[in-house]
Amino acid sequence: MNMEQAYQHCTKLTRQAGSSFYYGMRFLPAHKRLAMYAIYAWSRICDDAVDDYEGDEAEEHLARAERMAEQAFADHYAASGDPIVMALGDTVRRFQLPIEPFRDMVKGMRIDMHAVRLQTMEELEQYCDYVAGTVGIMSVHIFGYRDPSALSLARDMGRALQLTNILRDLDEDMKRDRVYLPTEELAKHGYTMDDLRRKRVTPGFLALMHEQAERAKMYYEKAKGLFPLVEEDSLRCLRMLFLMYRELLTKIEESRFQVFDGRIALSSSRKLRLVWGVLWNASATV
Repeated sequence: MNMEQAYQHCTKLTRQAGSSFYYGMRFLPAHKRLAMYAIYAWSRICDDAVDDYEGDEAEEHLARAERMAEQAFADHYAASGDPIVMALGDTVRRFQLPIEPFRDMVKGMRIDMHAVRLQTMEELEQYCDYVAGTVGIMSVHIFGYRDPSALSLARDMGRALQLTNILRDLDEDMKRDRVYLPTEELAKHGYTMDDLRRKRVTPGFLALMHEQAERAKMYYEKAKGLFPLVEEDSLRCLRMLFLMYRELLTKIEESRFQVFDGRIALSSSRKLRLVWGVLWNASATV
């Protein structure tokens, strides 16, 4: 297998996943787009390890992802024969990626291997940094940045996106025995784990969700500072990801947090309008 075939494999995996990230990546120039596909393909292995397997099997698959990342940073990555290792190894060298975000993502995935009960906002923010802030830091290395402050702003955007996911997926995560909203936040609003299991939409629940949505919006506001710091040919991708997730948060709020009634998602027509908006005005204020 040659490097072109390795990248083709990662491209196919990313396209098949149907993630919102795929929409954004399409706006990147080819060399950056392929690099993002390599990162995404590796990240999917981490996600699938904890979502599709349990116990020892989950640990086995996550350990495989961990080994693949280490191989990608080793000298003989191109001889591995694994298309994801090959493409990721090439990406690491082209864009001078650090290894720490990859290791931190694995730490975050290990949290998901067991029942999740976070106690404090600090724990939630740490989790968001592990599973999403890491992707932000990897991404800005691909995008190219003009100032080191871009790294912390990328972490803020990761927090915004992950908090949006947590609010949307509250019911689905509960079925997997994962509760990311901290117990101190539930208690503050008089909402209990039993209420959550019974899907009770109480005034306390609405206040809890509203507070977390406001926190996510705070991080979206901070993340706006990233826009002038990335290279111009990456701006459309960044704006697309930002707008899709912020719009999703708006839709969750407009539903009055009816997240127990089915997965809230943007319609295809709404996504298309966002795409056209970005195409016609990449540098507009978000």
